[in-house]
Amino acid sequence: MQPEALKRAQAWLRKAQSDLRAIEILIKDSDFPLNIVCYHAQQTVEKALKALLTAYGVPFSKTHDLALLDRLLPSAIDVGLEARALAELSYFAIQSRYPTEFEEFTHSLAEKLSQQARTAYDTAANLIRKLHSEMAKEDGGDEIDSNP
Repeated sequence: MQPEALKRAQAWLRKAQSDLRAIEILIKDSDFPLNIVCYHAQQTVEKALKALLTAYGVPFSKTHDLALLDRLLPSAIDVGLEARALAELSYFAIQSRYPTEFEEFTHSLAEKLSQQARTAYDTAANLIRKLHSEMAKEDGGDEIDSNP
């Protein structure tokens, strides 16, 4: 892996971390906006997947389809979410921000999606840290930021 690819992957991961942080802040309010939490959960997973794809040098197009992004990953990489969960999360990239027929956002749905976002983020962060560590050992130094 090239150092520049790792830097770009870490940038994606920082964006995912920002979305995850937004969820954590919003969910503390007992009357949090359910649709916005669902949106940030989708965004967290999307950016975590794009961080991994970038780290592994896999090109991807502009898409919010999480199952598609997941299928592009090397087969040994598992973000800890099943295809069904990825498909459900993908729905919230657009539909959670605009009026649609599906307006049944619930606290349990928002909490479930936020847990899935945490799983994907943690998995991606751990894999990218591991790649960074391996790269540092190969190079005999540590010139790339090891934090996302």
